[in-house]
Amino acid sequence: MQGPVLFTNYRTRLIFEVLMGTVFNLILLNTLFKGEYFELKGIIFSICIFVFISEGIFLFNKLISYKYPWHLETRRRIILLVVFAMIWFGITVIISHLFKPWITSGRPLDTVSYNVSVVLIVLFVSNYVVLLMTYNYHQSLSYFLLENERLKQEKLKMDYMALQDQINPHFLFNNLSTLIAIIRSDPKEAIRYAENFSDVYRYVLQSKDNVSLKLEDELLFIKAYLALHQERLGGGLQVEMNIDEELLNYHLPPLSLQFVVENAVKHNIATLQTPLTLKIFTKNERIIVSNSLNQKRSTYSTYTGIRNLQKRYGFLSDEELVIEKTDQSFTVELPLINLENGYQCNHSRG
Repeated sequence: MQGPVLFTNYRTRLIFEVLMGTVFNLILLNTLFKGEYFELKGIIFSICIFVFISEGIFLFNKLISYKYPWHLETRRRIILLVVFAMIWFGITVIISHLFKPWITSGRPLDTVSYNVSVVLIVLFVSNYVVLLMTYNYHQSLSYFLLENERLKQEKLKMDYMALQDQINPHFLFNNLSTLIAIIRSDPKEAIRYAENFSDVYRYVLQSKDNVSLKLEDELLFIKAYLALHQERLGGGLQVEMNIDEELLNYHLPPLSLQFVVENAVKHNIATLQTPLTLKIFTKNERIIVSNSLNQKRSTYSTYTGIRNLQKRYGFLSDEELVIEKTDQSFTVELPLINLENGYQCNHSRG
């Protein structure tokens, strides 16, 4: 997509150049040619020369802009413009001398004064053209910087959505594995689990297009999700929850709590004799999930969920997850994002 080529449209620029040429002639008539005879056709001709030089250079600039954009071929473009300008100025001088007999037909004009006026026109137009080219350069550069930033944001958005799209198969696979295990031991409980799971998975599908969700919505989901596990584990899973209501409108990535809870349930023993205790609470604008540690010996984890969550947080906030492991507990602190204070997520699905 081509950026701006000229600083304004052709008609506006042409009017401006005629006005500039008129002002320039008035200055000459009141300085260099003060008291001398000067016909109207001379003024018209000098204005035409002004427009001729300017538009010739602008036209050339437009022609080379497609092959040599400012942001990629700055040096080559400047060299081409300078070479063309010198040639164009030479052509202008030749044309002005060809028209000199017509201009001075009424009353001969001093040759030196005439040559000086031509040189002054060239210098005046040169300054004008250089200023506009400089403006054009900065406008083009700004345009391509913005375009480059837009493309970067688009790439980040696609990267984020790629991470987001990993959620559904990951969530589905782990819970189907749980369902298969329940079917073998208790088919009736498996039916209840499947019914509850369908409700929970509906939330997963509804949240897949969101970059972030309110903490309030995530808590409703995690309570339903924990209910699935409590049906299976009974008293082997104990949950304590203490949430500051002022933080319910804060945001976090979808299924953030589910990833952490799933990690705790998957890797720790949860029986009546050795219960798994989960504590979910808020502190310092963070939601913290802490579980007692009694790891299973037979489990293996690639930590896909946690790594996915860390990457998604990198798109949404400068704050990072805090993971702390001791001999007694495993704790994950998730930053909460306050959108109401002007913080905006970097990306959203279009």
